[in-house]
Amino acid sequence: MKKFVLTALLLITGSVPAFATPLTADNIIGRYNVEASYMFQKAYLKFQVINNKEFEITRYYKDGHQDATCQGDFVVTNNFYYNSRGVLTAGRYFKGVFTCPHDRSKKVDFNIDYKNTQLEDLPKGVKVSATTSMVPGAKLKAWVIKLP
Repeated sequence: MKKFVLTALLLITGSVPAFATPLTADNIIGRYNVEASYMFQKAYLKFQVINNKEFEITRYYKDGHQDATCQGDFVVTNNFYYNSRGVLTAGRYFKGVFTCPHDRSKKVDFNIDYKNTQLEDLPKGVKVSATTSMVPGAKLKAWVIKLP
């Protein structure tokens, strides 16, 4: 009996629970592929978070050509929202603004709603919603996956 209690005690105290890591500006640094859609249009993007404030974004097409790489700044914020069941939930937003080489005076802003996505979910890919000044008043559906 003592061996059983001692073994159970060691197993319980020796196990470390796995905690999910919330998204922050520091831990999302890396390269991503993004596929966004709105109505019948799709956009394919290469997205690179360079550091905890800057990113680059490049649109590419299925035939292999791509647009110029645009640069921008971002912040990751915590917000509260009501989910589909009416429960108040905490969420994470990536709020970015970028300009492109062909017209540095034109700024494009966008917000990615990561909802309850955790850092460990990104390599598997996650569904997110986004808003942008390029399509005012519309929510875009997007698939984001972190590249190795």
